[in-house]
Amino acid sequence: MRLVLYNVRYGTGTGWDYHLPFPFWGCFRKTEDRFWEISDFIAKLNPDIVGLVESDGGSYRQNGASQPAIVASQIGGLPVFACKYYGNSFIAKAPVLRFQGNAVVTKVPPVTYRRCYLSRGMKRAVLEIEYPDFVLFLVHLSLGPGARRTQLEELKARCAEAKKPVILAGDGNTFGGAKELAPLMEAVGLRNANAADMPTFPSSYPSFALDFVLYSPGIEVQNFFMPRVSFSDHLPLVCDFSVQKTELTGNAIYTTGSIAV
Repeated sequence: MRLVLYNVRYGTGTGWDYHLPFPFWGCFRKTEDRFWEISDFIAKLNPDIVGLVESDGGSYRQNGASQPAIVASQIGGLPVFACKYYGNSFIAKAPVLRFQGNAVVTKVPPVTYRRCYLSRGMKRAVLEIEYPDFVLFLVHLSLGPGARRTQLEELKARCAEAKKPVILAGDGNTFGGAKELAPLMEAVGLRNANAADMPTFPSSYPSFALDFVLYSPGIEVQNFFMPRVSFSDHLPLVCDFSVQKTELTGNAIYTTGSIAV
């Protein structure tokens, strides 16, 4: 399968003028034309699963259209969207902000999916998509280091409880580097598809490895690369993987090879 992970910054773009005439002014830009370029790019990668971080669920910026639904219409798949702010908070009900979130667009039929929230941080949504042979978690973690530590601890527990191989992907805001992810990876036995720890942010001059695709035993990564495009302030991550198929017989688990979709 091919997983594409991309923090698309709501399709608002990047560049020197993003913060003019005042900081983050660019986040109020209309995005329809720009996001069609992004969705065309994603479609050309021929993904099976797309993780969209910072996607617009239907605000005025996209003329009321859902960006995940646009990607789904181009690649043929199911869009699952979650506002990244806690459901009972004021910010999750505010204009524009209530449409800001993360999404999984999947051509592979899921068994179940659910939206849940971590206990701390302004950005705390977790999308959990269960497939027949693995589970995908998509996250966008807090900018605050204290909240982020708590979030990583809670994700460690979620990954450990999973009864299938796990892929944990998203924007971690891990400005502290790989050492921030190390306790989670060591505790659950996760590996980083970005083995060289190549930086993903900012796209114009990558300096920080903020975005990640982590995977557990049972997942085999065949290929990983990051196209150098500047549709967003993050680079996209492309990961080709297969899943070991296991059969449970009595008290023993037998590996029967691998499957690739």
